[in-house]
Parts: sequence; C-alpha cells; structure tokens
Amino acid sequence: MSMSDCFDYSSDDTEHDDQYGDEAFDNNQYDEDDFYHSDDQHSGRIQLSDYASEGTNRIDSEEESFNSNVVDSPGGKTKLWKPIVPKEFMPDVDATYQSLEEAVEMYKLYADKAGFGVRLNTVTRFGDKTIKRTYVVCNKMGKIPNRSTDNLDPEGTGRNKRNSNFRITDCKALIKFEREAQPPLETKEEKRYSKRARRLSYKDKEFIVRSATSNIGATKAHKLQASLQGGYENVGPEGVDYKKFRRKMGNIIGDKDAQLLVDKMNMRKDELPNYTFEYKCVDSVLNAMFWADETDKLYYKEFGDVISFDATFRTNKYGMIFVPFTAIDNHKHSINIGAGLLSNESIESYRWLLEAFLKAHGKHPQLVLTDQDPAILQAVEAIFPSSNHRLCMWHIMKKLQAKVSADFLKNIDFRKRFTKLVWNVYIEPEVFESKWKLLMRRFKLHEKRWFKDMYRDRKLWIPAYFKDMPLHGLMKTTSRSESVNSFFNKYSNSGNLLIYFMMNYDTAIGKQHNGQQKLEHDTKNAKHEMTLPSGLLEHAVAVYTKTVFYEVKKEIFKAVWYCSIDSVEMIDGWQVVMITQTDKSKQLKIKCKVELKFPEKEVKCSCNHFIRTGILCHHIFAVLKNNHVEEIPEQYILRRWRRDAISSHLLAMETEDDTFKLLIEAYNNIEYCLDHFKRSKEKLLEFVEKTRNLKQAAMEFVSSNLTSSDNDEEEIIRMLGIHSIPDEINIHPPSFIRTKGNGTKKRMVSAIEKVVAAAKKKTRMCIGCNQYVNHN
Repeated sequence: MSMSDCFDYSSDDTEHDDQYGDEAFDNNQYDEDDFYHSDDQHSGRIQLSDYASEGTNRIDSEEESFNSNVVDSPGGKTKLWKPIVPKEFMPDVDATYQSLEEAVEMYKLYADKAGFGVRLNTVTRFGDKTIKRTYVVCNKMGKIPNRSTDNLDPEGTGRNKRNSNFRITDCKALIKFEREAQPPLETKEEKRYSKRARRLSYKDKEFIVRSATSNIGATKAHKLQASLQGGYENVGPEGVDYKKFRRKMGNIIGDKDAQLLVDKMNMRKDELPNYTFEYKCVDSVLNAMFWADETDKLYYKEFGDVISFDATFRTNKYGMIFVPFTAIDNHKHSINIGAGLLSNESIESYRWLLEAFLKAHGKHPQLVLTDQDPAILQAVEAIFPSSNHRLCMWHIMKKLQAKVSADFLKNIDFRKRFTKLVWNVYIEPEVFESKWKLLMRRFKLHEKRWFKDMYRDRKLWIPAYFKDMPLHGLMKTTSRSESVNSFFNKYSNSGNLLIYFMMNYDTAIGKQHNGQQKLEHDTKNAKHEMTLPSGLLEHAVAVYTKTVFYEVKKEIFKAVWYCSIDSVEMIDGWQVVMITQTDKSKQLKIKCKVELKFPEKEVKCSCNHFIRTGILCHHIFAVLKNNHVEEIPEQYILRRWRRDAISSHLLAMETEDDTFKLLIEAYNNIEYCLDHFKRSKEKLLEFVEKTRNLKQAAMEFVSSNLTSSDNDEEEIIRMLGIHSIPDEINIHPPSFIRTKGNGTKKRMVSAIEKVVAAAKKKTRMCIGCNQYVNHN
C-alpha cells in the first residue's frame, strides 16, 4: 500500500463525554493522561453500565484475572475499567500504518492484553469503493435489549417462552482508523503549478510594471517573460497571475488617480532642479496641466526659435487631450520642449496652456506652426503676439480635394499650376498675388468661398510671405508634430490611468533622450572621407553635427560641380558675382546673385537659402572657394547646428531612487558573471555555490523578520514613483471627455471620402456639354 493509503489512528467516545460533561476526575485516584488522548478521545477505555454493575452482566472471573483498575465515575453510577497494559502495546494517537490490516491487528493485540474482544463496525468508503474510515469496537458494544425472560405460559398457548441471556454491556471502547487525506506527491514537472511556485517575486512585479510603461499588457508581458526565460516551464507564475497583479495595481490607485498624478508631479517639482509643473482644477476636477523639465528648457533655449504643437487623443481613459510641444535639435531630429493635458479644446484651455508654456520658458518663439483650429489661432494670437504664426500647408492642401469638383482633381494642368504656385519659396509676395488672381480667373474659382478664405489668410501659410524670416524653412507642415504624436501613442493607450500615462510618457522621453545621446556619440566618433580637397569641408567637419555636415557637404559638392561664375564686379565695396547653376542633365539653369564683402566676409545670396535653413548655399560656397576662403565665416555658423550646442551628460535619464539603482546594479552584476562564466564549468559551479549561500542567507533573513514578507501595496507605491497613497482626495479625474469630431458612435465620413464616393457614381449626360459627367 502506498503512502497515500496510510491510516491514521484516533479514538472516539463522544457519547461518553456528553454523558459526564466536563467534570474532572480525582487525580489522586488515577492519572488523567491514561484515560484521554488528543481531542478528548479515549483509548481502550470500557464503560460498565448501571445494569451490569448490579450483577445482571457481571465481570467474569477471566476478565478479573487481568490487571486493571476499576473506579467509579464522577456521578458514582458507573464503573470504569482501566486496563493495565505494557506501554509498547498501547495505541498511539495519530500513528500511521501502511495498511488497514496492520492497524486492526495492532488493536487486536492491545485488546487481547487488556482482556476484551473486538470486532469491525461501521465502514465508510470513497466513490471508488476504497475504505475511507472504519471503526473497531468492543464485541460487547451495543444497547442492552429491554425484554423479559419469563418461562411460564399464562395465556395457555401451549408454548413456553425460551430462556435467553446476552453479553451486550454497551461498552464504549472503540478505535477509529481513517485513510489520510494526503494528495499524491507532485512530480518535478507539476511543482511549478503549486501556489508557492506561482507566487510573484519582486522581479516579476517589476517586469509587469516596466512592461506597462512601454504599453505592453500583462498577457504579453508573460509571453515575453517566457521567451526570455527559455520557455513557460521556467516561469513560475501563470499569465492570470500577471493580470491579477495589474488589476490589483488599478484597484489600489482607484479614484485617487488624478490626486496621485498631481502629488507625483509636485514631488518632482520639489526634488528636481528647474522643473516646472502647473495645473488647474475646476470644482475639484483636474482641468489642465503643463510640465517641462530641465532638459526641455535647455532644448527650448537653444532650439526654440521654431516650434509646433498639435493635439492628440486616445492616450488615457478619461479622454484628456495630450498636447506635446516640438522643436528641431542640432541633429535635425524632433525633440520635446514641454507637454500638457487639457480637458477640452476651448480658447480658454489653449490660452492657459500657452501661458504656462511661456511662464516656464520665459520667451516667445520666433515662429509657431499649428493646424487651422480656430481656438488655437486665437490663443496663439493672444499669448504670442510677437511670434509669427504659420498654418500647416499639408492640412490646407489636403482640403483642396474636398473643395473642388472631381473635374478639377482630374485636371493635371490645374493641380500642377496650383501646387507650384503655393509651394514656391523664391517668388515675392507681389508676384504670388498676381499669379493667384490669374489662376483663379483662368479656372473660374474666384467666387469659391474656400479660395477666398485661403487668399485672405495667405500671410499665414504662403512661403512668399515668410521670405525674410530666419529659419522659416525648417517647418512648413505639422508633420513633425504628427510624427511625435504617433511616437507617444506607441507608448500609451486609450485605457490608461493618468498615473500610467505619465509613466508611459517618461519611457517615451527616455527613448528620445537615448536617441539624442546616440547621435551625439555618432557625431563625436564619426570618421568622414574627404572626397574633395577643400578647407571648407574640413572646417565643416569640425564645427557641425554629423547630420548637418552631410547637408553642408552636399552644398559644397554642388558648388564644385554644378555652379559656374558668369561675372565678377565690385560695387560699393561689395564683390558682386553672378552664378549659373545647372542640374545633372545640364539642361535646367538658374541664375543667382552673390555678394561678398571683405574683410568682414559678409555674404548674401538672392536664393535666401541661408535665411530659410541656417546653412550657406552652394552659390555662396562657390564664391568663397573662388576667393580661396578656407573656413566658413563664423557669423554664418549658427549655434543651433554646432556639435557642442548641447552637452551629452545633460541628456542622461533620471533614475528613480537609490534602491532602484542598487537593484539595477545587482541585475547587471549577475548577468555579467553569467555571461563570462558560461564557458567555464568550474567557474560556473563556484558562482552557483556562492549564490546558494546568498539565497540561504536571504531565506534566514525572511524567516527572522516576519515584517519583511511581501507587501504588494508598498511595492506598487515604490514602482509608481510615489511616496504614499493619500487618505484624502482633493483632486478628482474628469469624467470621460468627448472631444471635437467625436459625434455619434457612427464614424463621421470626411469630405474627401464623400468626394471619392461621388466620383465612383455612374455619371449622366449633361445637356449643356453633352458629356457623361457628375454635373448637370
């Protein structure tokens, strides 16, 4: 019989206990321990009833020959017989036997030494008919029958009653054997399903939280952990355990979400240098907030001449609108210079946001690029009166398809003329206005309302009106803002709590800063091949970042191969040079005038390339090379393009606390050792032995410090980067916000989709032009 089939011994005399209650025996007469075992159960104890004590069922001589103690019960009405049996034959409470037969044989031997007989009594079985529980009782157990023994026949039936006797004395001696409810031993493969094996370690909890900061849910985090650990059998917790922990985090945060976020941001404001955080509440509900750290402010100081911002949605469960501010750094990459959350897109909300932005950075940008949102237009005009506001040309050109008929969309001549006119960066405003009017008359569009509105706002989007504005060519559309919004949306989702959103934002910013550090490293360590023996090229390598250098190199290359000098003359101390530029086919020719003044090395070109981009054009490089100038004039090397514009150490990501730093260091140390010891079995065994000792020390520490047991709430608070869960809630999150364009549950059909759908309809013959078209 297997270990799972073992039987436990215990005795039972509940009926006897109920009869005599809790009265104690006189310890001077006998030892109580000889009568009682655990749980008030009796072993080998025989109760003599009152009837037997009167002589009807006497103790025979054979029974009296055994050594025993006969005592009175506490009530004095019953005799109790305590057999004296050697200790080695006494049943042991909670003893275990390999089989039922062995257990019964033990009790038979005890009963034989005590002087009474036994028999099997009640048997309880499992569903599979195996024995679950059985009782072995005294053979004199049972209720005494209530009947007479008269041998006369008073009724004259002719039949005498039989004389009879019985030996039942209602003896209470019994023993119970019960099969242990012990489950079968688990195999090594099954141990990972036990509750202990599935318990989340701190590393598991941290992995769940860190995965969430990159918009990886609990289920995907479990799959990822299984892949990293080499299989699901190496991961203790199940996927449902990961989800339960994530749900527990949400339950702990609960309705304190907005309060926790504000407390966390205020904590950063107090602890981090030069950190700005502003928020606004309406009736104790979070309405708007803005934040910018030290790096954002440094970026704005160096690269804040041209900025853009655009709202994005579906970043949190409350529908708050996320508005990041974007600029271009010295590597020509998009960077964040601050961000905000709004509960609505009203003029008041945008005014508050721009005021907070201005308060944090202290100066107006030169150029602000946005879409055509009326609320943004009015807010920018009110808060940034000295800044130039430019509308996104991509949004405007996209609307063109919905503002003209399908015939115009098919008209290649119209599309070509219109596109060339509005994107032209070389013409003067007067030339644009005259050509616009001619185009409108030619195609009979001068009465169209949309074209009238666009012409009225021409100074907000036509490049000709930004010719004299420095760096206006860096941004002509909000595509960079759209790209940044898409970048942030990869790290967040529409079901985020606000505290989760901020963790996602921090991860995205960390990714952005890491990219900046990589670009700084590439610039510092890049080795460039000089295809041209030019001092200008060598000087450009020394001062510009890698990205900007490639653009300057392209301009110098064009100066050598595609530019020719037509004439040179001196006018009022200026060297005036006429340049002819050709393309690769030598067919397209462009005339430009370059003026150079010595000794200041002041230079200007009619193409305005330097004003648009901050980089000298190939026309100027051709003139400098012709005058044997080996270095780019200092005044034309903008600081925003220099390789030393930002110190790389300022881009280092902020860590959370000293404990987190130590954890990261511990993980890195272990990974480093495993990586270098994996090829040496001897070193690996030595390392494993040391880690075993450390594990044993950790187990001893846990067992000796009961308060050090896992506390999910404390760990969650630490992982969320907050000090504690507030008891009082003064700031509540907003209810779900319906932003512009939400409409009904049915998706809104855009004007472009309507035009495309109309173009696919079957056409009819127009009686005016006798053609199959969409008009009549």
